[in-house]
Amino acid sequence: MRVATSSIYNLGVFNMNNRQVDLFKLQNQLSTGRKILTPSDDPVSSARSLDLTQATRQNEQYVTNVKYANDTMALTEANLQHAIGVIQDIQQLAVQSGATTLTNAEKRMVEADIRGKYQELLGLANTTDGNGLYLFAGFKGDTKPFNEQGYGNVRYDGDQGQRAVQVSPSRQIPVSDSGSDIFVKIKNGNGTFTTAQTQPELPRTVRVGDGGSIQFSRDPAGGFVASDYRVDWDSVSGNYTITRADGATTVASHAALVGGVSALGMVITAQGNQPTAVNGTATFDAKLQANGGTGVVSPGVVADPVKWANPLNNQNYRVQFHSVPDPNNPAKMLTSYDIIDNDTASANYNTSLIDGWNYTTSTASAANPTATRTDSAGNPNSFPRKYTAGSDIIFSQQTGETGALYPGWDFGGKISVDGVPKDGDSFSLEASRDYDLFSTIGDFSAALERYEETNLGGATFQNKLNTTLSNLDNALTRILTIQAGIGSRQKEGESVQGTNEDLNVQYKTTISKLTDLDYAQAISDFTQTQTYLDAARKSFSSIQNLSLFQYIS
Repeated sequence: MRVATSSIYNLGVFNMNNRQVDLFKLQNQLSTGRKILTPSDDPVSSARSLDLTQATRQNEQYVTNVKYANDTMALTEANLQHAIGVIQDIQQLAVQSGATTLTNAEKRMVEADIRGKYQELLGLANTTDGNGLYLFAGFKGDTKPFNEQGYGNVRYDGDQGQRAVQVSPSRQIPVSDSGSDIFVKIKNGNGTFTTAQTQPELPRTVRVGDGGSIQFSRDPAGGFVASDYRVDWDSVSGNYTITRADGATTVASHAALVGGVSALGMVITAQGNQPTAVNGTATFDAKLQANGGTGVVSPGVVADPVKWANPLNNQNYRVQFHSVPDPNNPAKMLTSYDIIDNDTASANYNTSLIDGWNYTTSTASAANPTATRTDSAGNPNSFPRKYTAGSDIIFSQQTGETGALYPGWDFGGKISVDGVPKDGDSFSLEASRDYDLFSTIGDFSAALERYEETNLGGATFQNKLNTTLSNLDNALTRILTIQAGIGSRQKEGESVQGTNEDLNVQYKTTISKLTDLDYAQAISDFTQTQTYLDAARKSFSSIQNLSLFQYIS
C-alpha cells in the first residue's frame, strides 16, 4: 500500500494537536480542581450539578431566613417575658393594696406605682425589631399598634395577621404575633364567666320601732321611682306615711298594709304587729345605684364544662339577696337569695331559676303555684335559698326545691359570696368577654382613687380587686400561651435549620462527586498524555527524514 507524504504529515500534525488539546484540558482541570470545564464535557452531570447548585443556594437562603426568624422570635419572647414580669409586679401591688390597714393616701401611692407599670407595659406592646417593624402590629409592621386615648383607654391600630418567613419549600414560620391576640383578646372573669356587683333591686324590708316588718316590692303595674324613702308611724291616727325624696307620699293604716297596698309604684305589705311607740320613723335606700352591704363575690368556677354548655344556660344571671329582721330576734338578720335570669332578651327574663317566680309580673309559675315573694309570719324571708357567708351558691337544682324554671337543671358552675349583703344587694354573672389588659389596669387604678375607708367602700373595693386579679391571671395565661407557641416555633425553626444544613452537606457532597477532579487520575492522565505528545513529536521528527529528497543530491 502506498501512503502519500502529505498524509503522513497531516496525520502527525493531527495527532500532536489532539495530544496538545488533551494536555490543555488536563492542565485546566488540574489548575481548577474541576472535572467538568464545559457542559459538553459531561452534559448529564453538568445539568445535575447545576440543579444541585441552585438548590444549595436556595437552601442557604432558607438557613439565613431561619436565623432571622429565630432572632425575631427570640426578641419577641424576651419582650413577652418582660411583660410577664410587669404584670406580676402589678398583681403584687394589687394584692398589697387589698390590705385593710392601708389608708387612702397609701392606696394612692400604690396607684401611682401601678401607673408607672402601665406605661412600661404600653412601651413593651409598641416594641420594634432591628428593622424598625413593630413586633405586635400584625401585618402592619410600620404602624404603631397601641395608641393611648386616655389612661386605661388604648386603641389597637394593628391587624390580626402574623408575618411569616419561608424556611423551606413547603413551610413558613410565623415570626410575629398580633398585639390584639396578646393584650386585647383576654377573657375576663374566670375565662368562662365573670362576676361583679350589679344594680340592686327591690324588695326592701324595714321595721318601725318595735313593729313588724314592712316589705316594699315593685308593683307589676309600674310607676316605681328609684329614690330614698321614709316611713313615719303615727299612733294617734294609726297610719303609716310613706314619703319619697321628691315629696310624693301615700298614707295607709297598719291593717291595710297587712292585706297589701299598691302605692308609689310599689306593693307595700306589713306583717306582725303595729309599733307600740307613739311615733316612729324608718328610712330605706331604694335608689338602686350600688349594693349597700359588705358582700364580696368570688370569681366562681365551672366544675363541669359539659353541663355549663347546656343550651338552656344563657350565662346571664343575677344573684339577689333579701335580708329581713328575725321576728324572734330583731337584732338578727335573716338573709336568703335567689338566682334570677338577667338576660333582657330572654323569654324568662326576671324569672327565678330556683322556683319559677316571675319578678316582673309578681306571679308564681304553674309548676309551683305556692311560690311567693311576700314575707309572712310563717315565712319571714320568702326568698328560696338561705344564705351562709362563704358557702357555695350552686347553679343547679338542690334537694327539696320544687317548681324550678328548668326541672332538674344543673349548669355545673358555682360562686360564693362572703360578708353581709344588705336587702336587695345583687351580683351579676355573665359570660366572659374579651377585655384588654390596659382597661383592666385603668379600672383598678380608678378603684384605688375612689376608695373610701368604710365597710361599704371596703367591700366595693374588694369586689373590684377580685375582678382585677382574675383578669390579670387570664392575661398571664394568655401571654404564657403565646410564649409557648413562640418557643414551639423556635424549636421547629432550629429543626428546620438543622435539616437545611444537612441538605446542604448532601447537595455539596453530590456536586463534589459530579464535578470535583480526581487528582491522582488526572495527574496520571497528564503524565501519560505528555508521554504521548513527546512520542508523537519524536516520531514526527523521524518521519520528516523519510522523504526521497534526502537521497537526491
